[in-house]
Amino acid sequence: KMTSVQWLRAAALLLLLPLSSPLVVELVTSDDARSVFHITSFGYEEDGVFDMELKDFVLLVPSAHKAEYGEKETVGNLVFVLQHTRSGGVRIEEGMSETCFHKTEKNINDKDELIDLPFNVIAEKQTFRRKITIKEPGSYHLYFSNCLHGTKIGFDLTLSQYNLVHGHRVYLPAGKAALPILYGTLCAAFFVSFIVWCVYLTKHRKNAVSIHLLMALVCIFKALTLFSETVEYHWLKSTGKPHGWNIAFYIFSFVKGMLLFMVIVLIGTGWSYLKPYLTERDKQVMLVVIVVQAMVNVAMVMLDETAPGAVGWLTWRDMLHLLDMMCCCAILLPIVWSIKHLSASSERDGRAARDADRLKQFRKFYLVVVAYICITRVVVFLLDATLPFEYTWLANFFSECTSLLFYIGTGWLFRPRGRNPYLKLTDEDVDESELDPVPLVISPGDA
Repeated sequence: KMTSVQWLRAAALLLLLPLSSPLVVELVTSDDARSVFHITSFGYEEDGVFDMELKDFVLLVPSAHKAEYGEKETVGNLVFVLQHTRSGGVRIEEGMSETCFHKTEKNINDKDELIDLPFNVIAEKQTFRRKITIKEPGSYHLYFSNCLHGTKIGFDLTLSQYNLVHGHRVYLPAGKAALPILYGTLCAAFFVSFIVWCVYLTKHRKNAVSIHLLMALVCIFKALTLFSETVEYHWLKSTGKPHGWNIAFYIFSFVKGMLLFMVIVLIGTGWSYLKPYLTERDKQVMLVVIVVQAMVNVAMVMLDETAPGAVGWLTWRDMLHLLDMMCCCAILLPIVWSIKHLSASSERDGRAARDADRLKQFRKFYLVVVAYICITRVVVFLLDATLPFEYTWLANFFSECTSLLFYIGTGWLFRPRGRNPYLKLTDEDVDESELDPVPLVISPGDA
């Protein structure tokens, strides 16, 4: 087992990962055999600037066929493609196809820019720079296409992308320039929600239990996450660099994510407000949620600190999505078990009315959680991929508003009240069969 010192060292290494930004892209790749891969995307307004610098380009060819890769064979086959679309969706992410990407008619249109690498860059590793002023507004996706099958490439790419607004550089894409104001406004909304919740708990302290305090912690860490995002995106907008605020975002987001899923699981099991203990099955679900959430947060850091064109980036992204969906499924299990238990217990004599009320509340909570998962994991992704480039901020707005409504709705359903189907058990409602630690949720009586 790892000691506390080893855990601290691991955390320090995680925080000291090399910082990068999705706006000022620095991509280093080597021994790359992919025939085509997506590097980055950006929403340009008219007169936006695409500025790339390529250094240390290397073409690795089979030793027995070096003579076959002269200027005639290589020029026109190693190309950067700056592809224009109206929405944010990319046409291809990476591939090993035998078909040449930039020579296939369906992949290229007259608004795309093809950046051929001169032979002196390929053969002599000379620095290559290309600056393009965008005339057609839209979402632009940068690819690298290698049509020399059986070869590998490597290079060091620095890419600066920005729009000019009133003479000032704006490094956020056209559809994301409003994010600092958006996140700042929603941060204020979550802070207000936290204050209102604390005031409510103070007024109803006799009925407040531990789960209500955890719900307050989730709310304040969500507000702190949005605050760090506000400052981070402010610096990204003006300089293209996060200036360390991405580290604050990772810390607050990690704590918020762990607390949020724990609270959902604990509410589903009925801990604190229905029963004072966790069964073995509850503990197993909690362990799965904590471990999977930790892995999700590590994957998120790896994604954010690596350019999309890097080898392995798609693997990390897919793993993040898989782990996130696993966690979402895990938090639904206790709620389903609770509904099943309450359905069975409501058939007992003298308890139908009380358990039916609790059952109704748990079903509402189940639907709220399912809606939250579907919107934040599926609908938002579809919006980001299909919205016109200048309105992609709406996906972020929709996601954060959904989170705010979810927090408010959960707080309302499980707020401390005098007569509440979720108050603690009274002595007359507890019998020996209900104290068996196997059932997840023990049916409470009215206060």
